[in-house]
Amino acid sequence: MNRRDILKSLSALGALSALPSAALASDTAPKSLRLLILGGTGFIGPHEINYALERGHKVTMFNRGKTAPDMFPDVERLIGDRNGELDALKGREWDAVIDNSGFFPRHARLSAELLKGNVGTYLFVSSISAYDSDALTVEDDEFTSKYAAMDRPLDESEHIYGPTYGARKALCEQEVAAVFGDNAINVRPGIITGPGDPTDRLRHWLIRMVAGKEILVPGGKDWPVQYIDARDMSNWMIHLLEQGEAKGPFNAVGGVEPFKAEPFLTGIRDALESTSTLTWVDWDFILERYEQPPTYSPWFPGDPSPFMQVNNDRALATGLTFRPIEESAKDMVALLNGRGISRGGFDVETEAKLLEAWAAR
Repeated sequence: MNRRDILKSLSALGALSALPSAALASDTAPKSLRLLILGGTGFIGPHEINYALERGHKVTMFNRGKTAPDMFPDVERLIGDRNGELDALKGREWDAVIDNSGFFPRHARLSAELLKGNVGTYLFVSSISAYDSDALTVEDDEFTSKYAAMDRPLDESEHIYGPTYGARKALCEQEVAAVFGDNAINVRPGIITGPGDPTDRLRHWLIRMVAGKEILVPGGKDWPVQYIDARDMSNWMIHLLEQGEAKGPFNAVGGVEPFKAEPFLTGIRDALESTSTLTWVDWDFILERYEQPPTYSPWFPGDPSPFMQVNNDRALATGLTFRPIEESAKDMVALLNGRGISRGGFDVETEAKLLEAWAAR
C-alpha cells in the first residue's frame, strides 16, 4: 500500500485525526526558527502564529498595524506596507518568511527582492485559483496544471479578491520563484475554513443548521467538495519550514479524498445535533427562476468542478493531516455569538419560496 492508500484506510477506521506526521512526534520543534509573517492578524495568520509560538519559534509580524493592532502584544510587530514601505524589514534576518498577504505581483517582487539573502525560505500562500479554470482536469497535479492568465491590464487598485485574483496569484508565485528559486515554497489552498473564517462558504450552512429549519441545497448529492481547516494548513506549513527540505508548489486541499456533498452536510448536521432537513434542488430548477442566483460556494451551477477534486498527494507525503470537518464546524458554531444572518445563498424568505415551489412541482 502507498501512503494515500494507508491514509484512506485509517480514515475509514475513524483514525485519521490521530495520525501525526513525523514533525508532530514532539511538542516542540527540534530547532527554534526565526519566522517572519507578512500579515499575521487576518484569518490564517493567527493560526500560524499561535502554532509557531507553541512549537517554540520566535515570530515577527510585518503589517500596517490597522487590523487587530492589539493582537499578539508579546510578538514583535514591524509596521509598514507592501506597497513600497518596507524599510522596517531592512537589515534584519530570519530563517523563513510566510507571505499571507501577497495579492499583487509587484508587492511580491518587492518583498522577495528585499528579503533575498536575509531569509532562508520564502513560503508564499497562493491559491488553487492560480490554475486556469478552463484547462484544469482531475488528472492534473502541481506540475501539470496550467497557470491562469490575465485577460486585462493589471490594475493594482482592484479589490484583492477581484476577478483577476487567480491570475495575480499565479504572477506572485512566479515573482517569488524568480528571486528565491529552490528556496521558494508555493502553497495553493482551496477552500479554507475553521475558526475565524470570514466567508460564508461553510458558515452559511452552519447558520442554517443552527436555526433548525429546512435547508435548500443546490446541485448533486454526490458532487465532490474540498475544505481544509486553517489550523491544519497552518500547522503543516510550520512543519514544512521545520523540516527544511520542502521545495516548489503544494496543493493544500482537504481531505485525503474529496468529500461528497450529501455525507459532508449530513455529517455536520448530525454532529451539531441540528433538527434541519436537507432538500436537494436541481440547479436547472433554480436557474429557470433566477438568471443570476447567489453563490453557494462550492455548489456552483454545472457539472462537478475539477477545482473541488484537486490532487494533494505531495502535501500528504510531507505530513498534511486533517481533523474531522465536524470538529471544525463545532468550533465555528461556538464562535457565532448569536449571529444568525448569512450572506451566502438565498435569503431566508426567498429560500422558503423556492422550497415550496420545489415541493409542489
